[in-house]
Amino acid sequence: MRRLFAFLVIALAGIAPAHGFARDVEDVLGRIKTGKRVPIEHVATLMRASERWCYIERDGACSWADIYLEVSADRATYEIGNAWNDEIDVTFTDHGVFQEGRYICETGYDWVPTVRAERRSDGTALKGRELAALKAEITANRASDTVDCFDYVYKGKDEAAETITLLQREYTDGVTDPVNDVTVTLHFNAEKAAALTYYY
Repeated sequence: MRRLFAFLVIALAGIAPAHGFARDVEDVLGRIKTGKRVPIEHVATLMRASERWCYIERDGACSWADIYLEVSADRATYEIGNAWNDEIDVTFTDHGVFQEGRYICETGYDWVPTVRAERRSDGTALKGRELAALKAEITANRASDTVDCFDYVYKGKDEAAETITLLQREYTDGVTDPVNDVTVTLHFNAEKAAALTYYY
């Protein structure tokens, strides 16, 4: 009877919905606590394992989003996307470095040359003079850019949705202001992550 029961458990497990997180993510979740800061090495693991980080998510749309392209022990390369205006979405590549076991910090990298853009109405790419004009507009708006650092506080998880929620805190010259705190939803399901859009 015990052998039959074990067989049934295995068989039912095989047809159960495939929800939950990969083993490395589960390991991180076992080491962090709700309301506590997440060490940057654990943040790096979540970056590697996730499909997309969606900031201030509303009804399947993001204010902006990150896709982590490459994550090493001390730095990350990521693609950032957002709505530039009500007609155009932009995407660009940036880099960050891990510091003090706590932060990911901007590097001052000039990401404007990597900008790609498409029309929200039909997804067609901007090219030539139109793209050049947009890059010039972006550059003009970066005049007061600062080099900031960020850390993350664990807020919770939703295994059925395959998401983890963090609070991102921004630091400029070592100082943070809660008014700049934002909630970021980490998506681990590729199909759901790909379906996310941007709002303006």
